[in-house]
Amino acid sequence: MTNLSDTQPTRIHKKARLGFLIGILILTVSLVLGTMSGYGLGVNDRVQAADATRSQALGEQFTMAQEDFAAKRFDVARQRLEYVLKNDPSYPGGADLLAQILIQMAITPSPTITPTPTITPTPDLRAQEAIFEQARAQMAASDWDGAIATLDSLRKKDVTYRTAQVDGMYYMAYRNRGAAKILGQGIYANPPNLEGGIYDLTLAERFGPLDGQAAGYRNFARMYIQGASYWELDWAQAVNFFGEVYRFTPNLRDGSNITAAERYRIALLKYGDQFNENQNLRDRCRAVDLWKQSAAIGALDAEYQAKYNALVLECFPPTATPEPFTATPEVTEEPSPEPTP
Repeated sequence: MTNLSDTQPTRIHKKARLGFLIGILILTVSLVLGTMSGYGLGVNDRVQAADATRSQALGEQFTMAQEDFAAKRFDVARQRLEYVLKNDPSYPGGADLLAQILIQMAITPSPTITPTPTITPTPDLRAQEAIFEQARAQMAASDWDGAIATLDSLRKKDVTYRTAQVDGMYYMAYRNRGAAKILGQGIYANPPNLEGGIYDLTLAERFGPLDGQAAGYRNFARMYIQGASYWELDWAQAVNFFGEVYRFTPNLRDGSNITAAERYRIALLKYGDQFNENQNLRDRCRAVDLWKQSAAIGALDAEYQAKYNALVLECFPPTATPEPFTATPEVTEEPSPEPTP
C-alpha cells in the first residue's frame, strides 16, 4: 500500500515545477514581444529618417539645378534634374524646369571642345557639324518639317553627336509643329490638323515634359474631336464639349474649317429643338435659354427668330393691363323751393 505521506511532497514538487515553467514561458513571450515591438519602432524610425534624408538630398539637387540654370550650366542642371525626377517623378517644379533647360540647350550653341591628343586619329566631324548647322538654320526660320528631317539624317549618321542639344532641338521642333497644326498657323492653316498636332506633341514628350501652353492646345484639340464625334448623334454632349472649347479657344477648328464657336452655336440651336418638341411646356421653355445663348454668338436666322419669338410668348405671356376705373360722381337732387303764398 502506498503511503500518502510519501506522495504529498511529490505532488507539491510537481506543482512548483509546473508553475516555474509557466513563469519562464510568460517571461520569454514578454521578452519576444518587447523585442519585436522595439524592432518595429526602430525600423519605422530608420525609414522616416531615410525619407527625410532623401527629401533633403533631392531638395539640395533641385536648388543646385536652379543655380546651374541661372549660370547657364544647362548640361549640369539637366543631369541634376534627371536625378531628382528619377527618384521623385512628381517633384514640384522639376518637370517645368527640365523643359526650360531642354529649350535653352536647343537654342544655345555648345562650346567647342578642343580634343586631347590621343594615339587614335581625331574623327572627322565636319559632315555632322554641317548637318547640325543646317538644322539650326531651319529652326530659326520656323521650318519645322525641314528641321525634323535634317535631325533624323544627323541621328542616322552619328547617334552620339551632341546628344543633349539634338534632343532639345527635336523637342522644340515637334512642340512648335504640333502647336502650329492645332492652331492652323503657317503652312498648316488650310486646313488645320488636330490629330497630327496631337501626335507631334506626344512625340515632343519623349524629349521633355510639355509646357502648360502646349498641353492646353492638345487638351482642347482632343475635346474638339470628342465633341465632333457626337455631332448629330447627341446634341447634349456636343454642347458640353464645344462649350468648353469655345470658352478658351473659340477659333479652334478641324479639317472642316468650322470653328468651335460656330459648332457651339449650331449645337445650342439643335439641342433647343429637342426641348421644343416636348409636350410639357416647362420642358419646352428650356429651349428659350439655349436659343438665346446661340443668338449671343451669332444672330438667329428668320426661321429660328420666329420660333424663338413664338416660344417666348408662350412661356412668358404678357400680363393683361386692367382698364382704368373712373368713378362716376353721384348727383343729389335738391328739393324745389316751395312757392310763397
